[in-house]
Amino acid sequence: MSTEKQTSVRAWESFCEQLKQAGQVLARESTPDDELTQAEGLRKLVRMIRMGFEATLEYGNRDFPEVYQLVTPTTLGEGETSDAHYHQVVIDGSKTYRVWGQRGDAPYMEFTVYAGKIGLDSSSAQVGAITELDLQVNPDASYELMLSPSPQPGNWIRTTPEATLLYIRQYAHDWSKTRDATYHIEQIGVSGERPPLTLAEVSAALTRTSASVARSSNIWAAIVDQRRAAPPNRFFVFETEHKDDLDEAPEMPTGHRFSSGYFRLREDEALVIDFAPADVPYWGLDTTSYWFEPLSYADHRSHYNNRTVHCEPDGSVRIVISLRDPGVPNWIDTRGHLEGPMLFRWSRTHLPVPDIQARVVPRSDLHP
Repeated sequence: MSTEKQTSVRAWESFCEQLKQAGQVLARESTPDDELTQAEGLRKLVRMIRMGFEATLEYGNRDFPEVYQLVTPTTLGEGETSDAHYHQVVIDGSKTYRVWGQRGDAPYMEFTVYAGKIGLDSSSAQVGAITELDLQVNPDASYELMLSPSPQPGNWIRTTPEATLLYIRQYAHDWSKTRDATYHIEQIGVSGERPPLTLAEVSAALTRTSASVARSSNIWAAIVDQRRAAPPNRFFVFETEHKDDLDEAPEMPTGHRFSSGYFRLREDEALVIDFAPADVPYWGLDTTSYWFEPLSYADHRSHYNNRTVHCEPDGSVRIVISLRDPGVPNWIDTRGHLEGPMLFRWSRTHLPVPDIQARVVPRSDLHP
């Protein structure tokens, strides 16, 4: 057998062996053992292999970077909101990059540079960011953003040698009526085409991917476990100041505050959520599975925001979470789940997060 064959076989066998360790998250004592949770957990492990390999190899060349859509209906699991589109690009923080494209129509947008990514790397820290409030857009709706250690005119995020990732978030109340932004990127001073693959590249990507599957699945499960251990069917406010606390603010975007909780219901019960929101640019309520995957990222059946919700005559809001449709406005479909995290985003405002009251009632007590 040639040296090349031996190298590729060893790389694959090592990859498969490491993946066995990742599967231990399914057997943790704290992991729910119902069929739906176990099936979704098994699926998530497979999805995470794809996500890790894309980040480490397919889109992982820092000299020939590509912006790609990170979150899709089949690649998610970090408590994403149904109202956001997420893109990312792998970079080398010691180099200079030019990002350009069309701004699109999303009212809220953020470009954030990180040193490391949660799950993929052992740590993650925000290096710099620019939001729609400061992004300079040309009259033809185009934009240009520079990433570099040295100052640049116009839109610029200072990078450091530790910077590895540009993460792009867009938020819109209704994506069916909103044009997405476009993105292009180049490293200044690099031309030509990406060189052919090497065994060393692929082997390194396999190692990072298998490690990230195990690390990420346990990180996010631990975050959910903390919510699950708290009293259920209640909301707790947490702020973003403690960015050194992974559990409190993992890769927290700019200008967002959160109230979160964990619903736990029987089949014949419903969780009634009441609050009186102020008139703010954006708020949204998402529900996720135990694996932190939004229950309806594509069709929004398990999510509401301040434009899609039905308000009461006095401006207050009532949202109902239940397994089956109770026939009332603002029903959140749990898609077969009887438990899972709830995430309330309160964004682009300095007003306090509203007090959210929740109570469990028999579903039969609810009337249209």
